[in-house]
Amino acid sequence: MRVIDAHTHIGLAEFVVRPISPEKLKKPAFQDKTTQTHEELLESLDRNGVEKAVVFPFPLAEADEVKANSYVLDAWKRHIDRIIPFALVDDQPLTWAKAGFKGYKQHFLLEPERFDSKRIYREIASTGLPLMAHFPTREIVESAERILGFAPDIKLIIAHMGRCGPYTGNCVMENVARLKKHENVFFETSTIRDLPTFKAALSELGASRICFGSDIPFGSKVGPNPQGDELSLLLQAVTDEEDRERVFAGTILSLVGEA
Repeated sequence: MRVIDAHTHIGLAEFVVRPISPEKLKKPAFQDKTTQTHEELLESLDRNGVEKAVVFPFPLAEADEVKANSYVLDAWKRHIDRIIPFALVDDQPLTWAKAGFKGYKQHFLLEPERFDSKRIYREIASTGLPLMAHFPTREIVESAERILGFAPDIKLIIAHMGRCGPYTGNCVMENVARLKKHENVFFETSTIRDLPTFKAALSELGASRICFGSDIPFGSKVGPNPQGDELSLLLQAVTDEEDRERVFAGTILSLVGEA
């Protein structure tokens, strides 16, 4: 069985070029590991039998986006058979698409919008490349439908299945039920770790709208091998072989044009 991880980060501390406020540093993300080299990423892929991964920078407004995106692009060029590069959203998405990126990532809690959203999302949609979005907690549906209002055809991946708290299934099925009607909305599984929620979402959506992700290196505070833990639990939820082919590889590969 092929395994493609649809949610991983790489980046260096030196890419953060502006001070992070004390209030922001209290957020859960900053209580975990917030750097990872591409070599460390590959070690995790090898350890867990993961063929390749979607890779994007740590989504920080305080980071130099050009340096962060360029680091991912360079890693992809060195390991083109292991890395699927996604760029942080900025005001020039077409430039990143031309550079070789296969998708985009936006984190609305750590990197708020600061550009002409309507133009940006329409440009992303025009590339045919997917956008993975981590939306504000308890504003998942409203945030997703706002983007869909700007760009109805955009391929939108809901990070963490739209959960309201790390390592829980809280809010997932409510958001799944409300967004199910949008056939170009997909759901990525990282940091849920709730077996009943996985099974319910699979039954509601079908395997072709769900993709496995781990969010590494996040999760290091709860175990030494977060990617392996995420993979192991999802395997318990998805038992049908055809469903596994879609969830663990087929869905994300189709979205990035590699199916």
